[in-house]
Amino acid sequence: MTTTPAGWYPDPYGSPLLRWWDGSQWTDATHPREQPGGAQPEADQTLSGGVQGGSEGGFPTQSGGPQWGSASQTAQFPLPGFGAPPPPKQPSPWPWLLGGLAVVVVLALVAVAGVFFFRVQSSDVVARANTETTSPPLDHTVPPQETEPPRQQLTELPQPSGGRISDPVTGLSYAFPGDPWVVPKAADVNNPNNQQMPQWSSGYQALSQQNFDGKNGDWVASVFAAPLPSVFPYSGPQDLRNLTSAALAAYEPAFYSPPHARRIVNNKAIKVGGRDAWLTEFEMDFTEESRRNGWKFKTEKGAFILVDAGAGQQPAMLYISVPDNLDQSVLQQVVDSLQVS
Repeated sequence: MTTTPAGWYPDPYGSPLLRWWDGSQWTDATHPREQPGGAQPEADQTLSGGVQGGSEGGFPTQSGGPQWGSASQTAQFPLPGFGAPPPPKQPSPWPWLLGGLAVVVVLALVAVAGVFFFRVQSSDVVARANTETTSPPLDHTVPPQETEPPRQQLTELPQPSGGRISDPVTGLSYAFPGDPWVVPKAADVNNPNNQQMPQWSSGYQALSQQNFDGKNGDWVASVFAAPLPSVFPYSGPQDLRNLTSAALAAYEPAFYSPPHARRIVNNKAIKVGGRDAWLTEFEMDFTEESRRNGWKFKTEKGAFILVDAGAGQQPAMLYISVPDNLDQSVLQQVVDSLQVS
């Protein structure tokens, strides 16, 4: 990892502010995103150094399925003109907690034995090597998480009925768009031994480009639901916004490993069946890599939605990601159709 100089950077924890990076760690100093003279920098734009490796959602797959296990973070470029940070104030625990959570999840994806893939074809599982990143690291401070026993693996995911998918685990129900989308085998999309990754309890995917990397890796679009893994501690609806940002920060390196730019296009509270929920919608831009490698896709629209499931329960999580060589209206169709039992 290369060294990033001290400066004001877009807040990696999801707020609309700039946060001061002191050259070795994030501080609690923040600043509005307005430059001197009233110029407003573009918000929520991040660029990545990226890694080479399988990813999901996008879910590029090698040997027939996306790879769990790549690690990268997006590089956030400084915006000059604000000078030195203000004197430190009493820190809020949320930025450090979210940063630590993201790092814990990302490191677990790399360290877990036996890299796992979403398969869209039947073939051997092959891991890829990681490369350097250029982003400032998130703070590593996070409360220790208790080790959980392996989760019981689902034998199958629910099939569509009446043009909808009904998930008995999360209680979520959402539209099924039909061909070319298919429901995969549960064993091909879940690793019950990896506590940091979602245990998808429903969903479907569609092929975007077969063998996009020349190594039998397939890039696929995805719609999947699962309970939010317990590595993200949840105490109530007030946590939904922060945890949605933390989920995006934690899973982006594994789901979108090729070098890319990320732009947040929607970040808001919503209601799903009368329950509190939070939507973070984004766009990943692979244009440069696509041009260089001859990929059929250039950008990808995606979203994370967390829905409160009641006291003492982890929120239900819905993940959607559709590249631009498929019908991206599916994303809005699924969001608009989302219900909870």
